[in-house]
Order: sequence, then structure tokens, then C-alpha cells
Amino acid sequence: MEMAANHIIEEVESFGDPSSAKQCEKFFQMGPGGYGYGDKFCGVSVPDLRKVAKKHSDISFGEIEKLLQNSLHEVRFVALVLLIEKFKTVPEEVISVYLANTRFINNWDLVDVAAYRILGAYCQKNDGADIIWKLAKSDNLWENRIAIVASFAFIRNGKLQLTIDLCEHFLKHPHHLIHKACGWMLREVGKRDTNLLLDFINSHKLPGIMKSYALEIIRKSIPGSLRH
Repeated sequence: MEMAANHIIEEVESFGDPSSAKQCEKFFQMGPGGYGYGDKFCGVSVPDLRKVAKKHSDISFGEIEKLLQNSLHEVRFVALVLLIEKFKTVPEEVISVYLANTRFINNWDLVDVAAYRILGAYCQKNDGADIIWKLAKSDNLWENRIAIVASFAFIRNGKLQLTIDLCEHFLKHPHHLIHKACGWMLREVGKRDTNLLLDFINSHKLPGIMKSYALEIIRKSIPGSLRH
């Protein structure tokens, strides 16, 4: 058990493909000035990463933290998949590890795979969003994205107002990755309550990409409904 992290790292690296890793450098903006600058990939597909995680579901939290703090992006992804599985049985322990390591959840795919399945599910079940709002008000881009994506758990349980309030909070956020995430969540709100979505859009000046994402599904069915 104590060597599980090392074994997982070796397995992940064994699946590595240099050409895929090179593609990731551009896709995840790893160059100077990019949001992923400094990250490292070895080029492993998500299905292969999930296979690795499935083989090690009995891993300890200490070993998961080692993975979550590893320099390889794919290793951190495996750590989050392992946390999602453990959340089913020991949510308190998982949420503690997750929140203590948000600085390592530092790209959009790492945020999106677990934010609503762990943080969102925890807050929704415990009927509170204080943790989400704390992250929303952080100066860290990825904690901001964790906050808005976590609200998906509320949306899936018919609680839409948190997402609306968070999107209003993020209207003037400077980064397009937050605008995209807000648009994604607003789109999910719109699938459940079109009028609520349209009221929000018509009463606020949304960044273009946020509005575009929000209306992706219903745009053709509501011509003339938007004022902005």
C-alpha cells in the first residue's frame, strides 16, 4: 500500500505517447503566458487513466495525496478519479483531501472531472454553499472554476439559484475559462428552466463567450427572445 503511488506513476508513464504529449502542450496552453504554463504531460488517454485508477481503488489517502501533488498532469487526473470513487463511502475524508490540495487541481479538465462530483455533491447534500463561495471569491483562477462547476451538483438536484448567483458574481471575471464554465452551467440551467436562463441573460450584459455557451442548445428555438 505504501508504494502504491510509485506503482501508479510507473503505470501512467508506461502508457505515455510523446506525440500525444506534444499535442497536449498546445491544447492545454502550456507555453509561456498560457494558463497551463509549467504543467507536464506524458500523453495518456483518459480511458487508459481510468483503467489505472480502477486497479488501485484500495489505495490510502496518503498515497492519493502523493499522486495529486505529482508534476505529471495525468497522474493528478488519476488521483482525482480515485477520490471520486472513495467519495461514495468516506465523503468527509475525501472533501478534506480535495480542499487541502486545490492548488494542484490546476487545469480545466482536472477541475471539471471532480468539482461537482466531490465538492458540489458534498455541499449539496449538506445543504450549504459556503465553501463554494469561498472558492468563488478566491484570487485563484482554478478555485474560481471549481466553484462554478461544483454548482452543477445543485443543478442536477433542481436547485438552480446558486448557479445564477455565481454567474452574476463572475460577470466581470477577466478569464475566458471562467466565462466558458459559467456558460456551460447556464446552459444546464436552461435545460431545466428556460425562462430563468432568459431572464438572467436579458437582465445582464454577459461576456460574449458566456452567452454563446449558455444558448448553444436553445438558440434556434427562441429567436427574438434576447435583448443583448
